[in-house]
Amino acid sequence: MLEVVDLEFDPKDDYVFEEYRGPVKKLNTYDIYRFAMNVHPLTQLTHVDEMKFSDIFLTLYNADFMLERQVEHETLFSPSLKRSAGAVLRAMFNLGKPPDGIWGVGPDDAVDKYKLQRVVESAKNFETVLSNEMPGLATYYVSTKGIYSTDDLISHADLQIPESLRSLIEAKAVEDIQQAGKCLAYEVSTASAFHMWRAVETVMCTYFKHLSEGKSFEAAGVQRNWGAYIKALNDKGADTRITIFLDHIRSEYRNPQNHPSETVDLEEAFTLFGVATSAITQMAKAMKPTEETLALAEAVS
Repeated sequence: MLEVVDLEFDPKDDYVFEEYRGPVKKLNTYDIYRFAMNVHPLTQLTHVDEMKFSDIFLTLYNADFMLERQVEHETLFSPSLKRSAGAVLRAMFNLGKPPDGIWGVGPDDAVDKYKLQRVVESAKNFETVLSNEMPGLATYYVSTKGIYSTDDLISHADLQIPESLRSLIEAKAVEDIQQAGKCLAYEVSTASAFHMWRAVETVMCTYFKHLSEGKSFEAAGVQRNWGAYIKALNDKGADTRITIFLDHIRSEYRNPQNHPSETVDLEEAFTLFGVATSAITQMAKAMKPTEETLALAEAVS
């Protein structure tokens, strides 16, 4: 008889797709292996005299568990794959497991030879459909970019900002950093730089509010361009090390890249991601309350 591998199932890992915000789904590649380990044994079942359901129950149970979840939920299965998987499930139901999920046979009941053969045939047909469709599946490997892990770039690029400073960054800037990380991971280089410069500009606005008792650039009548923003920051006493750095970014990178004829290659986008993160971190650090200001605020309250 076939040796059955009975894997333990974690409810969080029942699906090939992991939870992920957005139209792109993260594929759990180990679940594909686990799926195959539990469905393929159906194709190797062979009827023998006096075969009982207890002899094949684990094989049927494990395959049923995996197939139902791929048919009933959003997965990488195409409609044709789901139809083929459904045929396997129906053959198993005909063998003794009705759709309500309760097996209608006992462990000592005999296994019908022809019904078992139908399960085997439908499982082989399913593997044929699977082998035809899997090569055309839109699955891609996203290469690592420098020291940044692919998963962090796609899902958590804002973690590049030190944890102690993240609360000082506005949500709009965080979103742009996240979008820039995705673009860098997928090698959409110019878009990555574009989003990072937007994030820097948003934090510049926050920095100005910090220096001007909550007044925005717009409320202060500052023109909408980086040159004017940087001058306004200097007028409010901003750290010159920060404004000199911002002005260098403005003149050498951000402004030239705004022109439609300019593109950013991957190597430059990788470098600029770090440059923009550094500028954002410097401004956030400058806005971070010191122990002295915290003590003063506590005394006033």
